[in-house]
Amino acid sequence: MSSNEILWIAVVSVLLLSGVMFRIALHYRDQVKALKELIENLKFEIRVLKEECNGAMKIIGERNEDIRKYEAEIKERDKLIKKFKQQIEEHEKAFRNVSEVVMTLKADVQSRDTEIEELKQKIDAYREDFKRKSEKIQALKADVQSRDEEVERLTQELKQRDEAVKAPSHKNKKSKKKGK
Repeated sequence: MSSNEILWIAVVSVLLLSGVMFRIALHYRDQVKALKELIENLKFEIRVLKEECNGAMKIIGERNEDIRKYEAEIKERDKLIKKFKQQIEEHEKAFRNVSEVVMTLKADVQSRDTEIEELKQKIDAYREDFKRKSEKIQALKADVQSRDEEVERLTQELKQRDEAVKAPSHKNKKSKKKGK
C-alpha cells in the first residue's frame, strides 16, 4: 500500500468518522433541541402551576380568613347559645316557682271556695231563719196592731162609759137641781 492509498484510506476513514460524528452531532443536536423544547414546556408548565399554586394559595388564604371569621362567629354564637340556655334555665326555674305559687294559690282558692260554699250555706240558713223570724215578726206586728186596735177600741169604750158615768143621769140631774 502506497502512501496514497493509506492517505486515501485515512481520508476516507476520517471522512467516514467525520460523517458518523456529524451524524451523531446532528442526532444529539436534535435531542438537545427536543430537550430544550421539553425544558421550555416544563418551565411553562411550572410557571402555570406556580400561578395556579399562587392562586390556590391566595384562595386558601381567603378561605382560612373566612374560616377564622366563621370560627369567631361560631364562638360568639356559642356564647349566645350558652347565654340563652342559661336564660331558659332561669325562665324554667321561674316558671316552676310560678307554677308552685299557682298551685299554692289554687289550693288557697279551693279552700276559700269551700269556705265560701260553707258561708253560702250558712247565709242560706240565716236567710231561711230570717225569713221565718220576719214572718213571725210580721205575725206579731199584726197581732200587736190588732191588740192596739182592740186596746184603742176598749179605750174608746171606756171613755164613752166614763163619760156616760160622769154625765149625770136624768134622775141625778133633777136631784142636783133641787138641792141647789
